[in-house]
Amino acid sequence: MGPKVRLRGLKPEMNTALQVARDIFALYQRDCIVTSAVDGKHSRGSLHYVGYAVDLRRRVFTDPGQVDDVTAMLRESLTPEYDVVLEPSHWHIEFQPKRGLNL
Repeated sequence: MGPKVRLRGLKPEMNTALQVARDIFALYQRDCIVTSAVDGKHSRGSLHYVGYAVDLRRRVFTDPGQVDDVTAMLRESLTPEYDVVLEPSHWHIEFQPKRGLNL
């Protein structure tokens, strides 16, 4: 985890996502580094602010094929209520049930 990342307020559903991500990263002998949780600057209405999103460092993977594989494994391992977005510098994972959250 990055030194300024704030996990306090993260919802239990995100702990599930983080465990899945840790297990996948471990397959490649990489550390799963959270770069943002309930902190940082995000778009208005971001699920980060309410504890339903995390960002994971991508630069620990230099092989584009592995990046694609990890992205696919994250999407396959998490339920459809999770969105996994591959950003230029990180994976953004959020819990967003299609029926909506009562925030």
